[in-house]
Amino acid sequence: MKKVLIVEDDPMLLEIYQKKFLDDKYDILTASTGTEAIQKVRVKKPELVLLDLILPEENGFEVLKKIKRNPHTKGIKVIIFSNLSQSEDKQKAAELGADGFITKSDYTPREIIKEVGRILSNKANENQEAQL
Repeated sequence: MKKVLIVEDDPMLLEIYQKKFLDDKYDILTASTGTEAIQKVRVKKPELVLLDLILPEENGFEVLKKIKRNPHTKGIKVIIFSNLSQSEDKQKAAELGADGFITKSDYTPREIIKEVGRILSNKANENQEAQL
């Protein structure tokens, strides 16, 4: 089962996405603050993080930077998952190492799950190629 950490501070949205991913047989972890997200990434080592940008304690950009700069977590895929969709936000996320950017309001939960599955299957293909 693929382990995904959903980082979202809105309890209602977090519950909706958690349920949808569980229905699709994902192993789901959740965090509602930047600090909690960093701790769970270090301890639980998810395969992918769905990361909101507007978070209490540490914002999503700070969390992304810490994940990608840590040698033990830099290989974890991170998809920014936000309603901030300015080109500057997307550019900053890419510069910090994000593996994707999803504007929440542009996608249904089902479409987000499909995108996560696509990115995780690309990661599996990369790992197989690295072993050859």
